[in-house]
Parts: sequence; structure tokens; C-alpha cells
Amino acid sequence: MTDSPSKFQERGADEVPDVSVIMSAFNAQRTVAAAIGSVLRQSCARFELLVVDDASTDRTVSVVQSFEDPRVRLLTRDRNEGPGPCRDAAISLARGRWVTFLDADDIYEEHRLEAMLRVANAHPADIIVDDIVDCHDSGATLVPWRRVWDERRFGPSGASIREVDLVRLLAEDRLLVKPMMSRELILRSGATHGTSRNGEDLAFLFALFASGAVIRYVPIPTYLYRMTPNSLSTSNPDRHRLYRDVFAQARPLFAADPRALDAIDLRLSQLSRMQVYLDWFGALRQRRWAGVAKSAWTHPWVLAEFAKRVASRLPFHAHRIIHGGARRTIE
Repeated sequence: MTDSPSKFQERGADEVPDVSVIMSAFNAQRTVAAAIGSVLRQSCARFELLVVDDASTDRTVSVVQSFEDPRVRLLTRDRNEGPGPCRDAAISLARGRWVTFLDADDIYEEHRLEAMLRVANAHPADIIVDDIVDCHDSGATLVPWRRVWDERRFGPSGASIREVDLVRLLAEDRLLVKPMMSRELILRSGATHGTSRNGEDLAFLFALFASGAVIRYVPIPTYLYRMTPNSLSTSNPDRHRLYRDVFAQARPLFAADPRALDAIDLRLSQLSRMQVYLDWFGALRQRRWAGVAKSAWTHPWVLAEFAKRVASRLPFHAHRIIHGGARRTIE
């Protein structure tokens, strides 16, 4: 359940913003200042930044409070519940016509909000997303690795805006998007992130898609994603089960759409297969050789999957080492 506003401590400005940027933060004292700074440097000025501290035990709150800009609004929670409830609570307090998100360890390029607002104003009933750049976490700065999507994705090169429906999105290897949408669309669809600590962003998108919205993809890389070691999105050993739960719970929303159901079911199958691989890989890392052999005998495809992953990760690790990026400890 979303906490009521009375459970928050808040400070903010009186000016009505064009867009509300929502940031959930937990023990983010190392990165949150850079994230906030990237919002304050935006080329459009009419925004508010709602930072929701999820009961941090470090100096996150004091770092946020050090910013005296009245566009920064600090909300503090009494207990840690994960990013989903934080975002939903902030949405209920947001004043902007448009809503978008920034993780506390990521960064915006300075023209992101201006570019996204231009498209959002032309397509107010849809979800606007830009391209995301994977970046090595090198401490003081972010080192770009590569774009999640690219200029050629979802349409002809040179097209400024491309339409992406749910089925097309679910065909992607990665479902990482940081959307901008109207607050009215969120309220009308009843979209929430729920309480899952993995896949909460997908639960939110499913509800928006079910209301008839589509993604409008703007092929410009303006969101810098920090590949943080031991981040919440990758360190949870139960994350694939949680993702499967999110997909399974979305099926009733698309009962009248066979294409969407097929795409969801395919993703569920892929997640189940991935869990088999991760169980095998976990046994390999722990040198439980009997389990490794038994799983490889039952599922021989895990060996080919392992070889494919090793080959694909070599360029990543070479680039990371050259540029001093931190090592991610999970596969």
C-alpha cells in the first residue's frame, strides 16, 4: 500500500512545473549528488525533482538536503520498501503535467527533459522513451560503454520518432526503459509499480499498455545508466522468479489480445530457461561439480549458453578494465 503524504517530510517550491522527475534513493550517498546535479543542469527550467529516500542508513538524506534549489523536493520514508512504492508515493504528490524517472545512481544529459517534453506534448496519450547508454561505474565519473538500443532500432535510420507496441518491445533482449508520460495517463490507467523489488518498472508499463498507450521511441542517447556493482536490479538471486511473477500477473490485462499474450508467454518461457542456466552457473561458481554435471546432462544447452555469454562479455570486460570501471559481481 502506498504511504499517505502524512508519512513524508517535504520541502518544495510554489511554481507549477512542466515535468516532475522522480528519484528513489536508498543508501545512495556516493552517487545521488551527481544524479541531482544532472537534473539541475537541464536546459529547460520548469521542473521539480522529487527525491524519495527509502529509509537510508547512510548520508543520503543530508546529501539531498545540501541542495538549496527550491525545485528539489525531499520525501523521506519511515521504512525501506523498495523503489516501486517510493515512485508511486511520489507520483501521488507530483505537481507536473508530465512525469519521468531517474535512478539515484544514473545521470541525465543536459537536454534530456527538453527533448522528451517536445515529443510528449505532441503525443500526450503515449509513453515517451529515449535511448539509454550503459556506462561503467568508475567512481567519480561514468564511462560510456554502448547504447541499449541504437539509431536503427524500430524504424528507418533518420526517423525522429518511432512507434513501438508491447509485442515489439517484449521481443527485445533488454526491457530497460525510463519513460516520460502524462500524469493524467498514469491516473487514468491506474498504473502502479507494486511492491516487487525486481520488475516493478515492467508492472507499471503493463498497466499503461493495457490502457492503449504505445511507446514513442526517440533515438537519442540522453539517459546514462550506471552499471553499478551489486545493484538491486542484478544482485537479487530471486530476481527471475520475481520477473516471472510480474509477467504472469500481467496476463489478465491482455486477455483480449492474443498477440500480447503470446509475447508474454514467450517471455515467461525465456525467464524459466534463464533460471535453469543461472542455477547451473551458480553450481559452477561454487564448484559443486556433481550439480554442474547433472544439470548439463539434463539441459545440455547450458554449455552453449555459457560459451555465448563468455564471448559476449569479453569486449565488455576489456573496455571496463581499460577505463577503470568497477567489476559487476553477478553474471
